[in-house]
Amino acid sequence: MYFPQQIPIFAFYFPHTKANNKNMRGFHTFTFDEVEKMFGIREVDTLPLLAEWLQAVANIDEYQRYDLVRLKNRLLKKAVIWQEDEFKMFFIGPLIEIAEISTDLFQPFTQRSFSFVHNEEKIGGRVDFFIAKGRRLPELPYFCIHEYKQEADSSGEPIGQLLIAMVAAQSLNETKFPIIGAYVIGRSWFFIVLDGKEYAKSDAYIASSEDIFQIFAILQKSKEIIQRFV
Repeated sequence: MYFPQQIPIFAFYFPHTKANNKNMRGFHTFTFDEVEKMFGIREVDTLPLLAEWLQAVANIDEYQRYDLVRLKNRLLKKAVIWQEDEFKMFFIGPLIEIAEISTDLFQPFTQRSFSFVHNEEKIGGRVDFFIAKGRRLPELPYFCIHEYKQEADSSGEPIGQLLIAMVAAQSLNETKFPIIGAYVIGRSWFFIVLDGKEYAKSDAYIASSEDIFQIFAILQKSKEIIQRFV
């Protein structure tokens, strides 16, 4: 699926995600060095939106706290042995559900693709999960889970694969607002903001520790950020 203009995106990147079109280069083939050189972006220590995003504060009720502790303990036992689909079904999906990111204006979709053209080369891939405007079909994606990497898997380069997805979203977006994203390596979560030609990333948040409550707060804050662009 090709998404046209104005695409705010929040992306986790899943390393198995590959372009199905033989004439299209897949997100999974990119390293962050290559993305930086090809698109002229550079890493900085921080960006205002990243700082705001990471300082999110969540009001967690007793039921949410119970569910988050249960997920944390489950991840602590299973992080090393879970396969990708198990991780998505038993941890990421329930965590997103507890965070209640969707609203009447946007909702979750899964297994969709987007692409763009750079110097006559088509680049793209399938997105495993994202939040988008639209009831039956996604119209404009705002929040995307686009990468998970198993703790025991050393293949690929998640940050490069995430960055190319974020650059793709940026290139399709005429408004040029910041793009937010994240990638996950087992129990470790990293959050990234791409603003113009600069990007900044967080330190790791460990979902099997008390960090899960801050991850939850950051996910909830994503909804507020998305609403600025709706």
